[in-house]
Amino acid sequence: MVELIKSTASRMEPRKTTNATEVQKKDTKPTSAAPTVDSVELKSADNLSAVKEMAASAPLDQDNVDRIKEAIKRGEYPIDIELISEALLEAYKEMKN
Repeated sequence: MVELIKSTASRMEPRKTTNATEVQKKDTKPTSAAPTVDSVELKSADNLSAVKEMAASAPLDQDNVDRIKEAIKRGEYPIDIELISEALLEAYKEMKN
């Protein structure tokens, strides 16, 4: 399998890229409006501290995590190979798009 990938990769031609100056020459439309920028302003110290606290750690259910860890240690956690492979395939498809 690895040899197949290596031989295929060696036969591939590099993509042609456009030079930045070529793109500028082709794009002759003047832009009059400046791009808009979204922003958020927090006025309350309570809001600011809440945002900092949320950013410090990911939201998780520690009781659920502990329960799953114990089940894995005992060898009682069910593993669905089909579900895992489907999720991996979907993640790969999403990554390619």
